[in-house]
Amino acid sequence: MDRTPEYVRLERQGSVVTVTMDNPATMNGMDDEMGPRLARTLEGLAHDDQARVVILTGAGGNFSGGGNLKRAAAFLQEHPGQGAGQIFANYLQYVIRVVLAITELPKPVISAVEGAASGAGLAWMAAGDLVVAADNARLVPGFLKVGLVPGAGTTYHFSHLFGPALTAEIFYLGDTLSPQRALELGLITRLAPPGSALETARELAQKLAQGPAQALAATKRRLGRAVRGRLAPHLEDERQGVITAADDPEFARRVERFINKSASKEK
Repeated sequence: MDRTPEYVRLERQGSVVTVTMDNPATMNGMDDEMGPRLARTLEGLAHDDQARVVILTGAGGNFSGGGNLKRAAAFLQEHPGQGAGQIFANYLQYVIRVVLAITELPKPVISAVEGAASGAGLAWMAAGDLVVAADNARLVPGFLKVGLVPGAGTTYHFSHLFGPALTAEIFYLGDTLSPQRALELGLITRLAPPGSALETARELAQKLAQGPAQALAATKRRLGRAVRGRLAPHLEDERQGVITAADDPEFARRVERFINKSASKEK
């Protein structure tokens, strides 16, 4: 029997709240099913006085594969001659809401990453406070490989973390970034054995939850001001770039090749 997705699950362990993206069939991809649920859940936690630390993770062995490319490819097949800009405009309204919810949440956000993290998944990792990743996780900045522009704050956050030259290499080539390299560069804060990223994140979250809530919130706010003073206009600029790229015929050609290649690997 097929499993009905919950899309987003919320679990409490004392003052630590775990938010799980739960649509394994799409590798927890961002679309108009999971998107609004995830955004509302994280936005609601800003007003939850019982929650002192939030963990974001994914079900089914993956963090998030980013935008739902299969749905975008299906739209292109059903609407020949049209681009997929409107599909990504829809996705991005939720992707950006999640980025802003994470950065503005007045409590620490820890990403617990297993399996693949690409697209929006990378954006949410970079927007959070701490990242625990399995040492065999796959971090895939493959935007350009499917003809898209990096979005959701990735060019902003990666440039601050890595500097412009290394960020350019990461995005231009789109090669998978190893967790060990990401740890060296500062995207990841802790590594964990495969299958234990969530457990490690929860141990870290319990330590943070014992800290002074107001002081933690104030510290996060000031760190955010130091690093993200121009994030909002940058998100809008990226959004326009993604929509324009998704309307280009090059995206249609590349996403078709990507879907066919992925399907052949699954056989």
